[in-house]
Formats: sequence, C-alpha cells, structure tokens
Amino acid sequence: MKKIIIIGGGIAGLACAYRIQEEIENGADIQCEVLEASGHFGGKIHTERFDGFLVERGPDSFISQKPWAIQLCKKIGLADRLTGTNPDQTKTYVYTGKRMVTMPDGLSLMIPTKFMPFALSPLFSWAGKIRMGMDLFLPGKGDDKDESLASFIRRRLGEEALRKMAEPMLAGIYASDPETMSIKSTFPMFFQAEQKYRSLILGALARKRQASTQPAVPKGPSPFTLFMTLKNGLGEMTERLLEKCPNISFRPNTGVNGISKNGSGWKVELKGEDPLSADIVISAVPAGISAKLLRTAAPKTSGLLEKIKYVSTATVSIAYKKEGFAHPLNGFGFVVPRNEGRQLLACTWTSSKFPSRVPEGHVMLRCFVGGATREELAEQAPEEIEAMIKSELREVMGITQEPVFCKVFHNRKSNVQYRVGHADLIAEIESSLSETPGLYLTGSAYHGIGIPDCVHDGTLVAEKALQALAPPV
Repeated sequence: MKKIIIIGGGIAGLACAYRIQEEIENGADIQCEVLEASGHFGGKIHTERFDGFLVERGPDSFISQKPWAIQLCKKIGLADRLTGTNPDQTKTYVYTGKRMVTMPDGLSLMIPTKFMPFALSPLFSWAGKIRMGMDLFLPGKGDDKDESLASFIRRRLGEEALRKMAEPMLAGIYASDPETMSIKSTFPMFFQAEQKYRSLILGALARKRQASTQPAVPKGPSPFTLFMTLKNGLGEMTERLLEKCPNISFRPNTGVNGISKNGSGWKVELKGEDPLSADIVISAVPAGISAKLLRTAAPKTSGLLEKIKYVSTATVSIAYKKEGFAHPLNGFGFVVPRNEGRQLLACTWTSSKFPSRVPEGHVMLRCFVGGATREELAEQAPEEIEAMIKSELREVMGITQEPVFCKVFHNRKSNVQYRVGHADLIAEIESSLSETPGLYLTGSAYHGIGIPDCVHDGTLVAEKALQALAPPV
C-alpha cells in the first residue's frame, strides 16, 4: 500500500485529500493522512455561529467566475446550499473627500464600459475622466514583461484611477502595495486585454459584446452572483469535505518539525510523536513554513520559498441593534483610498450583503485593517483595534451607539504577496522540485489566493501525486 501525507489542513490541503479519497473509492490501494498543526481544519475558512449571527473569521465568499469552488460544492452535495449576494443592494461606495461616493454603473473590474454613468460620476475629476479615456488611444506596452499594478494603471488610466479605484479595490483584495504587486499574477485579465486589444476599455467592450452574442440560456438568468457563499457559512464546505473523506485520516494538533529523505520515500518528523514514513509528501502550508520544513531535504526549493513574503491584516465584525442605527446601509459597503488618511481599508455591510447572517432587529459590519502599506495597524492588541474601528466608524459613518458585540480576528503574516516577477519565481520553485521526486507544494502562495484557486491547485497537485504512484502501463 502506498502512503501520501498532506501537511496542512486548509482548503487546498482538503481539496487535495478529497481528490485522493475519490481515487481510493475507485479502488486505489492508498493510505492518506492530513496533518494539521492547529485544532481547526479549513485554514482561513472559519465560521462562527451564535445567537442567530453568522460571523466569518476569514473569507465570507468566493468569486463565481472561477468555477472550481462551485464545482467542488456540487460534488460534495452542497449545490442546494449555494447562495449569492443580496440582489436588492448592489451599490459599492468609495469614501473620498469625507463623503461616500457611489461607484459608477458599468464598471467592469474598474474599467468603464458605459459612457454616461462614468461621465456624470462625481467620483473622478474631469481631468481624471479625460485621462482614463485616453486609454482608448494610447499604444500598447510593446513587450510581455511583468510590471507592478501601480505602474500598469498609471500608464493606462492615470494617477487618479490608481488612487481612487485600483489601489483601494484591487490592491485591497491582496492586502498588497500596488507599487510592488505583480499585474501578471494578480490581474492577468488586464495584462491580456492590453496584449490583445491594446486598450483596456476596448477589451472590456469586446468581452461585453461577446457575452451578448452568446446563445440565450432557456433556463433564465444565471443562478450565481459574482460572489457566492453557503447558507450556513463557508465552514459548511470544510465540514462537508471532512465528512466526505472517510478513508482519509485527519490528525489535528499534529505539528511537523521537518521532512527528510527516507530511501526512495520520505520521513516526516512530528512534534512530540514518532516520525511517519510516506511515498509522497504534499506541503499545503504557507510558503515560509514549507521553507523551514524543507531546509534539509530540499535546500534549493527552501531558499526560493523564502522569497515569498506575507503581511498581516485584521478583520473586525461588529454588530448593532437596528433600532436607532444611524446609517441606511444601502449597498455592500465601501473602500477607502490611502490618500484619505484613514486607518480603515474597507468596510463590508454584512447585513445588507448577506441579510440571513444576522437575526431580526440587528445589523452587522465587517471592517478591514492592515495590509502591506499599514501592517502595524493589524498587529495591535484586540482592544486597540476595537477602539480604532469604533472611532473610524463614528467619523466615517456617524455611528455612535455601542455595539452588541465586536470581534477582532488577527491574520498575522498570513496574506501572501504576489510581487513583480512572481510567476517566474513560481516556475523556478516548480522546476527545483524535479530534483526531489515525491515532494509537492500547494496552497495560496503559488497560482492564486482565492478559494477557487486553492481548490483547483490542490486538486491538480493531488492528480500529479496519484499519477506518480500509478503503476507504469
């Protein structure tokens, strides 16, 4: 019997385990163990449910345009649990000039595709609008070299678009500094649009035309909104994955000290327990932890992994009684450009975005602080972060009442940074693994940070491992 050990029980590791479970059900003679250092499986996905509230410590949804998370949910019997965002509240705001300004209609990931809403929007000055419109006439870059998000947006759309849209919206997704984050690895669709259409606006309009000429689907509109979740929180996905893997051994509170070669296989050194032997080892932990585990067994790979950096963020879920609440919460929330001088990165109005997550008579907000440019704010003590958020919400939204609860969740050094040249670094890491057959890496550090990306990567890595174990034909 062949043995696979997966180190790390986040969503990539669990997707990996599920793919191996499928193979075992098809008759493969494989033993598989998942080692998780904490007592919680799911990594950043962590749902708390109490008193009618549903609070996500980590992500609250995933993007539907990447199909892999939805496909996995359907496979494990969660199709009827999938739910989208509130269709009655779709506005997103930018806090600028000490007021909330609506994002104009017709923006396709910040690229304007409708003239009138964009022209009439108070979000941008006329000079900023004209500069963004110049994208229609500017030449393409002329090469396929990577560059920073800031450099790309300045070049195509100008400084105002960078500061008021790209930085708070796009860099916020990655908690990154736009001056260092890779356009090719974070938003490849922009890079590809310039390569193919020369202009981002022409590319967005072309995609819009293509979508309009697709054959009509007789079943009506898509059942999926841009962001999807599960009715009882994303924790449903990880809980169901554990249930659907009866042949996999899941070991919580099992720390790993290192990995070393053991004949033609591998030895995994555990903290306070006897070592384990395996034919295949899949490391599904953050790159920095993998680097430490592989220092002896794969020093070249370890050194490359150390080049992948992480930053700290914090989320704050805060709930109030609806009676007497000062703000209408008429949208999904707002983002804050860095030049506004605020300590808040963004705020999701959870009770508007997902109304079923709060009991009757209450509202709930979710605030974000930290990231690459303001990391120190996320590393404060919980009580300091709570006081800071209450002050920010009082000044930005006029909220003066005391909350029903306020929960602060730290994500210390857990947000991976895709810096310029990231794709080349990952290619180098994957090439170095050819020197250590039977050793694999998966997770958010490599080919995408979102839940669908991690599901996809974990599944692909499991298939590579299974192929390596398959007897020659």
